[in-house]
This record gives sequence, C-alpha cells and structure tokens, in this order.
Amino acid sequence: MRRKKIKNGLRKPKLKATYVALGIALFISLGLIILRAVAFKNAAVADAYSEKVFQPLAKGLSSVVNLLPFSLTELLVVGGVLTLIALTIRGIARLIRYPAWRWQRLLKSTLVAFTIALFALALFLTFHGIHYARSPLSEALGLTVKERSCEELEHATAVFARAAGEVREGLPEDEDGVLFISSYRDLFRDSHLGWDKVGEIYPALKSSIRPVPKNVLLSHYWSYTHIVGMYMPLFVEVNINTDQPDSAIPATAAHEVAHARGFAREDDTNLAGYISCFHHPDPVWRYSGLISAWKHLNNRLYGENRDRWANAYAYITPAVARDLKAEREYWKAFETPIATISTVVNDAYLKANREEDGVKTYGQVVDLLLAYIETMGAP
Repeated sequence: MRRKKIKNGLRKPKLKATYVALGIALFISLGLIILRAVAFKNAAVADAYSEKVFQPLAKGLSSVVNLLPFSLTELLVVGGVLTLIALTIRGIARLIRYPAWRWQRLLKSTLVAFTIALFALALFLTFHGIHYARSPLSEALGLTVKERSCEELEHATAVFARAAGEVREGLPEDEDGVLFISSYRDLFRDSHLGWDKVGEIYPALKSSIRPVPKNVLLSHYWSYTHIVGMYMPLFVEVNINTDQPDSAIPATAAHEVAHARGFAREDDTNLAGYISCFHHPDPVWRYSGLISAWKHLNNRLYGENRDRWANAYAYITPAVARDLKAEREYWKAFETPIATISTVVNDAYLKANREEDGVKTYGQVVDLLLAYIETMGAP
C-alpha cells in the first residue's frame, strides 16, 4: 500500500478531483458561451432555448426558492462576502505558517475559486444571459416601433396621467397623503395575477414561472446604490428594495419578475412588466405600473417640448403629485458617490450584454409604450 505524503501534519493536496470539476465547469460554460454567440446571430435560437430549455428549468428552481421566506440572494451577498474574507485571511495565514506543499495548496485553492466562478457564469447564462439575444418583444406583440411626433408623445403622456389619477383615487394613504402599502408579503404573493391575465391576452407573455418577490432586509442601505430591485439568475429569485416609496414597489417587482420569466433587455422588460401591471386586478399594481410608465413618457416630453410637457402635466392629480414629491424627496437623500459608481457598473454590465445604450436602454421603453397605445389603445 502506498503511503500518503505528509509534512508538518499536512497531506499533499490531491488535484485530480479539482481538475475534473474545473474541466466540467469549463466545458459547460464554453458550450453556453458558444450557444449565446450563435443566438446573437439567429434570434430564433434564443427564442427556442427560452421556451424549451429555460422555462422548465426556471419553473423548477423558482418553485423551490419560493419556499424560502427570506432572500437567498441577500444571504449569499452578506454571508458569502464575510465567509470569503474569513477564508482568505485563514488561507493566507496557513500558507505563511505551514510551508509544506505551499504552492500545491495555493494552486488547489485558486482552481476551486475559478471552478466556482465558471459554474456561476454557467448559471447566469442558463437563466438570463442567453435571453439578451431573444427577438424583440415588439415583434411578438405586433407593435410598430418608429419615430413619433411630439404631439403623439404629449397625447400618450396625458393619457397615462389621466389613467393613473383615476386609479389612484381611493387607494390607502399614510398621514401625509402618500400611497401606503400595508403588507408587502400579500402584495408580492399576488404578483402573478397580472401575469396570468396578460398571458391569456398576449401569448408572448405567457409563462408558468411564478417567482414570488422577496423583501430585502437591508433595503435602506441598498438605496445608497440606487438599486430598486434585482433579479438573481443563479436562483431565479426576485429581490425588491422595499424602503423606496410604495408607489414604485409593484412596478419594480413586475420588472424583476419579467426578468425571471425570460426577458433580459431592459426596454422589453419594462414593457412586459408594465403590461402585467395594467391588467392586474389590484388597483395598487395598476397605479404603480401606470405612474411608472408615465414617468418615462414625462421625462422624454420634458426634454423635447416644455410647453407640451406643461399641457400634459396638468392632468396630474393632487394625490399623484404627493406621491411624486415623496419619491423625489426620498431619492434626494441618497445622491452619493456610491450611487454614481453603481450606475457606472450597471451601464458597463448592460453594454457587456450588447445593450449598446447602457442604462439609457431603460428609457427606450417610451418608443414601445407609444407603439403599444397605437396598437392596443389606452392602458
């Protein structure tokens, strides 16, 4: 029998299993990278992948994650970072203290970290990355996206302002007259209702994936990054910043759920999320979707024609104005360098996924909303 080599109480690291795991991770990742490259050249590949592969896989994983009453993503970020720091310090200390097999041990640790990173990349591509190559949602909905006149933009802005004002009447308010949501848990539990409805109307929005949004406990601190929601592809989990004003929370949740249901590009994701809100049976969801869509239209109109903007803004009711003021005042307190850095990182991430306009892509939903009104009528 061959004896294991031991020095200073340490056994020589075994690298065979590590190499095998690395090889598997590398093989899977490269296969998905190639598939994504092919999909960007032929959107039909991404469409077929989303329907035949992603949907069943995401449905299964999401149903398991939904059973957890806490955010797995938040646990990973907080616990994972602390664990990584502790392991790094411990590893460095052991390398210094115990010189035996030092380079082999360092090599093994490096290979393990690289393997974990590759598996994370594979999960990202499987549950999100390939969707950036999907056909535009406008094609599936039969929308005609084209240059629109300022008059059309003014009309749409006024339409959404009136609709939001009508739905806003009678909704719960706090002592300052601002929209108030009494239970985020109940709100998130019913997030699928709007999607179920639109799935019957628009086949392109139909999906059996039903992620239940999760409340992030550290939401207040999250606001310093100006992040209002996050879809975590590794778990098919939707995370929501519930410290932000309540009027924006349902629309934020709808946006992140849209990611979890297979939409990646931000303009398509915005539109899909808003449409689910427009058809939700709960007026709180409808209002949030309407006023969030209105903000995009309003910002575009303000930049193009101040007079037309003033005409459209006149349809904003006092109750809606209170919500908008509360939101402005809330975010004013979080204008920090951290928010700027977060925006730069998000911009780079979007561009890396071939959204050439970066964070400006969010605002491109205006063109889709104008096409939606023309084709489907008032929201």
